[in-house]
Amino acid sequence: MFIRVITQVEGFFKGMVFDCRMCGQCVLSQTGLICPMTCPKGLRNGPCGGTLHGECEVLPDKPCVWVRIHRRTVGEKSLELPDLLPSCDARLQDTSSYINLFTGADKIGRTPLKYLDLGTQRTKLPLQTQSRLEQRLKSGAFVRTCEMRAPRSATFKQVDEQVSYVRDRFDAVNATSYLSAKPSLSSAVVAARLAEMGIEAICQSTCRDHTKTSFIAELLSNQLNGVHNSLCMTGDSYKQIPRPKQVFDMDGAIMLYEARYLREKGMVYFTGERIANAPRPFIGAVINPFTEPANIPIRRLKQKAAAGADFIQTQLIFDMQAFASGFMTTVRQENIHEDLFILAGVPVVTSKKALEVLQHIPGVSVPPESLQRLSQAADCQSEGIRLARELVLQAADIPGVAGVHLMLFGPDHSVLPDVIEVLDSTPQQSRTANFRAAGGTETPVT
Repeated sequence: MFIRVITQVEGFFKGMVFDCRMCGQCVLSQTGLICPMTCPKGLRNGPCGGTLHGECEVLPDKPCVWVRIHRRTVGEKSLELPDLLPSCDARLQDTSSYINLFTGADKIGRTPLKYLDLGTQRTKLPLQTQSRLEQRLKSGAFVRTCEMRAPRSATFKQVDEQVSYVRDRFDAVNATSYLSAKPSLSSAVVAARLAEMGIEAICQSTCRDHTKTSFIAELLSNQLNGVHNSLCMTGDSYKQIPRPKQVFDMDGAIMLYEARYLREKGMVYFTGERIANAPRPFIGAVINPFTEPANIPIRRLKQKAAAGADFIQTQLIFDMQAFASGFMTTVRQENIHEDLFILAGVPVVTSKKALEVLQHIPGVSVPPESLQRLSQAADCQSEGIRLARELVLQAADIPGVAGVHLMLFGPDHSVLPDVIEVLDSTPQQSRTANFRAAGGTETPVT
């Protein structure tokens, strides 16, 4: 009875003052007295990649909770590495954080995780995995990756029909699934199919759809199926009404930490269980370089590098010059490119309908000049290919950028070779010089 009264009183007063969600493991002292659980995704580290202009992806009429936290705790200039807050311990939900603090029950959910000692200049280390993508990146090649959509039916016909357009032209292919949160074959299943056909596959995992248990299980199945690359993402929010329950047992940084801990220690971090023949994935993450203020994506990138990311695929970039002069300049100044490889996200727009969809994707900003260019083109597909080719060449000239990731807006993968062939007509020497200036080096396999 006494504990129930304390819990109810705490919930009332902290709810009034802090909009408390009664997670039972309060971190207000670490987040500038702004409750991170008021984030619609409940992220303990943030913000997510859908944040743009300081606005929340899910509730665009409200400021992003994590942008507010960053501003209040470190301001708009600090580039220091943030703490990595653990996921909430679900057992403590709706209990008193004061009692849990007194008893020590909240220690696991409140104490920042200790980053693994991964060393520095990790892009120069010998090969750590069986990933052919890692081999290409560490050889100094300017890599090219793209995406293959998971079918929304129980057949691989769609994948099999499109695979000829990416085979031998791309260094790796992301298997995307659950687009717009609609059911489809899983990324792991499609990645396994690609691997079976000799394609270097990247399995995409989202915190929106995974518990820690199911994520580790997916890494195990990837290992079994010869898929050696894993891309860890927070994931966008469901748009359906009524909206199904979203998981968000982790955020992107915690997902990275779980994958890297398993690779380095051969153990599942959240259970302490040792795994025989533990997976050793080449681990990717995503970043939105245009999140504001400008120090936020840099701090977030540092956090993901420290959590274990090997490579980064950025959000869509329409303004490559702004990306180069802003985000990438700071990346090089902070030497972040020496610890992970950065692939610039390039849009390939093939129709005006796709352009309309593009404008509603969280975290994507389409400059007015690009919008006008594509919307007024007599042939939107041809203009979209020309724009993508220009962006690819611009990205290849940015020191510290190790490759491009093409994101196709349209169903026809046959346009992708037309975009990427521009790299084959550009001297490799200039791209390799940029890579080496940014710290790249060829390394032997260990």
